[in-house]
Amino acid sequence: MANDTKKKSLPSFTSPRLVFVYPKLTEPDYGNKDFPKPDGEYSLKGKMSAAALAEFTARKNKDNVSLDDLYEEAKRDAEKQFAELSVKTRKEFEKKNITGPVMNSLFETLYDKESEEETGEVCLKFTKKASGIVKKGPREGKKWTSAPDIYDARGKKMVGKLPNIWGGSEGKVSFAVSSYFIPGTAAAGLKLMLNGVQIIDLVSNGSRSADSHGFGEEDGYGYDPSEYQDENEGEDKSEGGSEGGKSAGEEDF
Repeated sequence: MANDTKKKSLPSFTSPRLVFVYPKLTEPDYGNKDFPKPDGEYSLKGKMSAAALAEFTARKNKDNVSLDDLYEEAKRDAEKQFAELSVKTRKEFEKKNITGPVMNSLFETLYDKESEEETGEVCLKFTKKASGIVKKGPREGKKWTSAPDIYDARGKKMVGKLPNIWGGSEGKVSFAVSSYFIPGTAAAGLKLMLNGVQIIDLVSNGSRSADSHGFGEEDGYGYDPSEYQDENEGEDKSEGGSEGGKSAGEEDF
């Protein structure tokens, strides 16, 4: 008899408009010698005001659940898993004054470098694994790859050669959420898994979007890069600066 049980999808959300910090969206980051990431990783930090974050984390998604709800659920699950650790492991934690799960914050608080006071802004971090090996099913042992979907301000998916997406760009992020508990450290929390981004204001190679210059859509000349493909061949296309299939959640741009 066929198994009709379907894998439960992870809760998904779409962020409000954020300022991108250290975006790595168009090419995977493989880390460095000290901190390698052999499978590659796409990542993005999104900056917003603490007030905007509080409003966002309390807001229910289409499944009537909020990030605050999921964080509390993750805490309860972690407490249960901590209690199920061996006596020896819990005693070792007690020597370090750890008597329960160590909940990681959902966000990073930002501080002024000079005054060392809170700026009133926070960052959320989103990550996406770039590749891996299929562990079960007919494709077991085969390598898979995945990249975040990227859309422009009109909601049109950007394909082909993508622009560099620099820090300071602004947009929205589609992401799925999963909880974690690490028995070896007792660390627990929520992981925000990057699915896609919508670029509203692009900063790339020192240039900004039309909106940031006060330009809107007008009738007239439209740029088609294919018209210039032949004459641009052979030119130096090296690009400076730093950053970049669908996965568990759904985009809602």
